[in-house]
Amino acid sequence: MAYDRILIVVDADPSVQFALDEGVALAHAHDAEVVLYAVLPTYVMPATEMPAVSLPSSEEFDRQARINAEQLLATAGQVAERAGVRWRKAMSAGPDDAHCISQAAADLQCDLIVVASTGSNAVMRLLTGSVIPGLITHSRVPVLVCRQCSRGARIEHLAGTDHRARRRPAEAAPAEDSSPTAPSP
Repeated sequence: MAYDRILIVVDADPSVQFALDEGVALAHAHDAEVVLYAVLPTYVMPATEMPAVSLPSSEEFDRQARINAEQLLATAGQVAERAGVRWRKAMSAGPDDAHCISQAAADLQCDLIVVASTGSNAVMRLLTGSVIPGLITHSRVPVLVCRQCSRGARIEHLAGTDHRARRRPAEAAPAEDSSPTAPSP
């Protein structure tokens, strides 16, 4: 299957770098465009009996969320540019991150969604609110979940700096004798 447009979910978590590297490498291999996508957080007014503290207004919160997303997307865009991959950015907000991502992929006609996983266990995913189970359920296109394993390996390969290529070639295995041998007693 060839990919024409790949949506890569970008946020502030360090594990996103692995998904970004993999998504950009796939886009390079398929001569595909990358859509770098950020889900904007929604403003939730805290309900507490504590004395009022200085909280930002919902407008200020939204403005700062957009600024932060723009910075993350611009940084991710630099990775795509260095790999020679066409890219654009998109962002949206909604009550359900999984729905936002799957809807963006559909609206932008993406063939694949690439998302990062922190690799935490099921209990931690439940407590921290992993978007992956909902995304896999809602998405109409394949979802590639990338875990922390070999950061930058694909991007280094694209840039011609793959350190694995500098390894010594494997010794040739001795040729096997094709003549029949007598069974041992």
